[in-house]
Amino acid sequence: MALIALYFGSFNPLHKGHLAVAEYAVREGFASEVWLVVSPHNPHKKASGLAPEEERLEMARRATENIEGVSVCDVEFGMERPSYTIRTIERLKALYPDKEFAILGGGDVAQTIHSWREGERLVAENKILIYPRDEFDDFGGPFVMLSGAPRLRISSTRVRELIAEEGEWESEVPEVVAEYIKEHRLYNYMAQQEIQRELALGKEAFARSDFGAAKNHFGAVLRTDEKNVEAQQWLDMIEDILAFRHKDYYNP
Repeated sequence: MALIALYFGSFNPLHKGHLAVAEYAVREGFASEVWLVVSPHNPHKKASGLAPEEERLEMARRATENIEGVSVCDVEFGMERPSYTIRTIERLKALYPDKEFAILGGGDVAQTIHSWREGERLVAENKILIYPRDEFDDFGGPFVMLSGAPRLRISSTRVRELIAEEGEWESEVPEVVAEYIKEHRLYNYMAQQEIQRELALGKEAFARSDFGAAKNHFGAVLRTDEKNVEAQQWLDMIEDILAFRHKDYYNP
């Protein structure tokens, strides 16, 4: 019976570390396949910090398209939210009775899984594959350690921070993921550049007295950064000018 390792995560965004572990598990025979189970809403994380679920799913699909033995599973998108691992595995066992499933995760999974919904049952009924994040990690017991798995110092949180800070982040994710993030302006990609561009265009429009266009540009800044003082000051100035013109026109 084929063993499918389920790699649960928000993949917000998917990075090279995720793929390195998944490929290692297949290459070294720990599992026949690895399915990246993209969670629409991880009950252990705040939903407000997540990119749109369809965007995260699409990035994962593009990144795994040509990787043998590694694919994406969207089963949780059709399940009750928030999703719990025990329910997902029950659903997959019903859908694929000819397959055996295991859970693939990092050391944090080994440390917390007993506190998950029906965690004791998860451990008792399923093989748990653990890749160590640190060379001294060795949880043993009911867990199968992937001791030789690559340890890439990458995290989705750090990738998001680098994007927001306009740091070097492209090398941390697959090329197709980087392209998708740029194309869809995820994680505030180029937010500051866009703000400066819109401010400049707004000022140019103001200088030629095209107040309608200027309002559109300054409004675009506020849609990206609602607390942008400069854009708000320009908009207030335009409103004052238009109000004065209206008063002067109707009260000669």
